[in-house]
Amino acid sequence: MARCHLKGIDQKMMEDYLRHHLTIAGTDRMLFDETAVTAIHQGSGGLFRKANHLARGGIIAAARSESTSVTAEHVRLANTEIF
Repeated sequence: MARCHLKGIDQKMMEDYLRHHLTIAGTDRMLFDETAVTAIHQGSGGLFRKANHLARGGIIAAARSESTSVTAEHVRLANTEIF
């Protein structure tokens, strides 16, 4: 069995990554506030796959609460439901 350890990206790169995916999705508005970006970065360890799950879950949690932006609390909610 082969193992590989991926080093996560830093928080600024995570913000850029999230912004890029929002642009691809068709919005130029940053849906994640600063606390949400931090929560996604910390919760994912800077790894893209985990960040994608947390970001998607955060968007769903924000939509359920009829919020116009994703906060750290939305990401924490997503983290408890996903992992």
